[in-house]
Amino acid sequence: MKKEFDSTTLRFLFLIALLAIILIIGSTSSVNPERIKSFLKHMPLLYSSLAFVFLYVIGTFFIWYLKDPLKIVGAVVFGAYISTFLIYISEVINAFIFFNLSAILGKEFIEKKVRGKFRRFYEKLEGVNLGWIFLLRAVPLIPYRILDMSFGLSKVKLGKYIVAVLLASLPRIFWIQFILSAVGGFSMDKLMRYFSENTVILVLSFVYFIAALAAAFRIKRKFM
Repeated sequence: MKKEFDSTTLRFLFLIALLAIILIIGSTSSVNPERIKSFLKHMPLLYSSLAFVFLYVIGTFFIWYLKDPLKIVGAVVFGAYISTFLIYISEVINAFIFFNLSAILGKEFIEKKVRGKFRRFYEKLEGVNLGWIFLLRAVPLIPYRILDMSFGLSKVKLGKYIVAVLLASLPRIFWIQFILSAVGGFSMDKLMRYFSENTVILVLSFVYFIAALAAAFRIKRKFM
């Protein structure tokens, strides 16, 4: 029993140490989106697509904030539709990796050692249905990585979570990539001008924002 306890605790401590290392790497690393864009533009579409997915999966594993620059680069280089597909594939791969990583290293510790408020939170998380997981993934409220690892620590099955990832991620990703592609990157001035010239997109974005806000209150009532 003692050996099992030590093994459980050590795996969880390794997970914490790994996350700390990732945060340190991310906070001390610099990214040049222009160099990435130039690199991808000089490659055939097939190779640049594979390189983008590889960079998105491996790069964002260590540098979490790299996702936003890569979304902008993807929209400019590949356009709305291809960049959506590539990011969608990358996010599914990331969900699989981070879910399993936290499940292997931390789930047993959560089940055996965690008590009190955090325990009650995971009990609520374990009881959610596919609709709630879909809502959490579809609403831009909680970062994907936090969701992946939180559900990995719970008793939610990988298959159930991946189904929600497959269904919910695409609309959220496409909306962002569509606007970034239309604007030609990210610039507040260009963004405001684009919305002023495309009132339908502005209205739909506002509706999406209100729906996300309403969903956020539902999520808070459910889990907090």
